Amino acid sequence: MKKNLFLLVIISMASCTSVKYSTKENPDNYKNIKTGNKYTFYKSDGSKIPMTISSIAKDSIIGIRKKERISIAKTDIKEIRKDKTAIAVIATSGGIAAATVIIVGISKATDDLADTAAAFGSGLN
Repeated sequence: MKKNLFLLVIISMASCTSVKYSTKENPDNYKNIKTGNKYTFYKSDGSKIPMTISSIAKDSIIGIRKKERISIAKTDIKEIRKDKTAIAVIATSGGIAAATVIIVGISKATDDLADTAAAFGSGLN
């Protein structure tokens, strides 16, 4: 059970982001990027920069990271991902809670069934 729970947590944490922009799929199309949201920018040189977007200019995306204003040229962006960690944590917690309720319910039902069988068995003798 603990191994399954650990595996569930690992899988849900690995799927915490969704691709909003990719140069392979839709070059020069930034329609899914919204100001005020936090994204992680993967640059062509391999670096990544998480920031909250404040504006989208013609040739760059401007945002804030740790109270510092950052501008990234659109030509330097390889991929943009939106962080969904909070949603994944909530979903994982809900799954764990549901599994716990089911296990406790099955255990309780088994105990009640054994008590009922014992009661009927002792009355028939």
